[in-house]
Parts: sequence; C-alpha cells; structure tokens
Amino acid sequence: MPSKSYGMFCPIAMACEVVEPRWTMLILAEMWLGATRFNEIRRGVPGISPTLLSKRLKEMGKQGLVERLEDRARGTVDYIRTPMAIELEPVLDLLGDWAYRHVEPEVALDNLQPDYLMWNLRRQIDPSELPGRRVVVRFHFPDCKKEEATFWLVVRPGTAADLCLIDPGFDVDLFVEGGLRALGSAWMGYSSLQNEVSADRIFLSGDPLLIKTMDRWLVKSENAEAAAE
Repeated sequence: MPSKSYGMFCPIAMACEVVEPRWTMLILAEMWLGATRFNEIRRGVPGISPTLLSKRLKEMGKQGLVERLEDRARGTVDYIRTPMAIELEPVLDLLGDWAYRHVEPEVALDNLQPDYLMWNLRRQIDPSELPGRRVVVRFHFPDCKKEEATFWLVVRPGTAADLCLIDPGFDVDLFVEGGLRALGSAWMGYSSLQNEVSADRIFLSGDPLLIKTMDRWLVKSENAEAAAE
C-alpha cells in the first residue's frame, strides 16, 4: 500500500492504492508471463532485492492479488495470481503498447540490462522453427561487463529454452555477438535483425540454417507490433 492514502472516493485512486507501490505491476507482469517461483520472478524483475520482493509478495497477498502455495512434501513454494490480478492483464498489455508508441526508443534502450533481455529472449524462442535436436546458441555482448557479457541458450525438442550463465559444455551451433542495444532494438521491434546485421552491429556465425531462420525462431517482443504503428 502507498505510505499515504489518496483519501479520494474515486475508482482510479482506489485502484492506484492497490497496484501503485513500486515493483507491484512489474511483478504481476512477470507472473503473467509464467513465473511462479521466487527466483524466477526476481530474474524477470532485475533491480529488486530479495528482501523487497518478499515484502511486495506478502503485501500483494494481503491485497488479494497473489496466492502463496507451499508444497511441504517437495519443499517448494509457488506464487500464483488470483482472479482479481488476472483481470489486470488487459491493462498491463495496453500499458506496454502505449509505452512502445510513446516512449522514445533511445530512452527505452538506455535502461536495457543484459540479464533482463536474455531472460525474455529465452521465453520468445519458438522450438517448432528449430531443428529437432538440441540447439545451443551463445550470445556475447562486448560492451557489457565481463560477468554479464556472455549467455548460452540451450533448446531441446519439447521443452522450454534454458538460459545459462556458465558454459554448459555443449558444442555451440550459433554464435551471436554484438552490442546489447543492437540486439535489444531488433527484439523490441525498434529495428530488425537484418538491419542490425547489415550495419555490422550484430555478427552471426555458425549453422547456416539457424542464421537463415533466426527471425522465425527468435520471436520479437509481444508488444513489438505496437512499435511499428
């Protein structure tokens, strides 16, 4: 809850008192995309501390937005959205579309973080457009700090892509190297992969088939269409 109520008999004011505390809507957006575990949510909301995330989840539970499910037998805890929170999906979607249309790309890309970009790229892989075998793609961002410059995506048939921060030890099928902003711009729909490659801001090497079909198996951000309007 905000530290001080708006004190207004207004539906918008009352709604803001529920969803306005910092990080609340970002947590809901990450859960909307499928995250249910604490660490999954935190990876999708970079910048929030474990302590603050725990606090927000408890607050959201009291507000009726989130339900905590503990499996004592397995020692796991899942957080799921309540029907009340699910009703907010169209609002979050419209906010995302609005931002794509009205926030300047340069401003958006200035706030881009490699772990956030790669965590979202992982979700946008379409396995049906990849060969029916294990595929390993190595991403390297020379303009980022060493500890956050290299990532591996491992995709196996029938499973979601795995994002690795440490070399998984498999042969790499495709190497992707370039600026963080260049890949972010292509994925977010401000540019295109072809344009970034042609401008020598992204370099691809490895399996010719993966290179040729990359714009099909690496799906753009769900809000990317709004950027083109």
